[in-house]
Amino acid sequence: MRYQVTIEGRTFDIEVTTDGQVWVNNQPLDVDLESIDGLPLYSLLVDHRSYEAHVEKEENGDQRVVVAGRPYRATMQGETQPSVKVTQVQQDEGPSEISAPLPGWLVELRVTEGESVGEGDVVAVLESMKMHIELRTARAGVVRSLATGAGREVTQGEILAVIDDSPSM
Repeated sequence: MRYQVTIEGRTFDIEVTTDGQVWVNNQPLDVDLESIDGLPLYSLLVDHRSYEAHVEKEENGDQRVVVAGRPYRATMQGETQPSVKVTQVQQDEGPSEISAPLPGWLVELRVTEGESVGEGDVVAVLESMKMHIELRTARAGVVRSLATGAGREVTQGEILAVIDDSPSM
């Protein structure tokens, strides 16, 4: 996902890859951003340096950001919460597992156990680094198992759903 952010008149080209790598003006950064208790308060790590960040959306769509006590005004072109679609890699046979491509917050499970799904259907929505990531099926089948539920943190690689294309298990 690519977007531009203008902070105090200076524009930054930001790219977040599907594996979670963040590039700012074509320079890689090690970044982690975690919301604190659902508040507009965040724990921000940039290249292993820790910051506290507070973000407020203003009526005109701009963001007021305070990082380490210093206020900034920011404008983002595009969505303020980008949405990314991830389709799991199809396996040749047997059940397919849908796993979290990044650590994050499991926002939503859109299916139930036993439900039939089609190829490309959204199974779950994960929030990571201010992005909503739609996790989709690689093929049609039946949901055989699901993660314990939405509203919790997940780790990278954690299995969120198992889809079986066979009529019975």
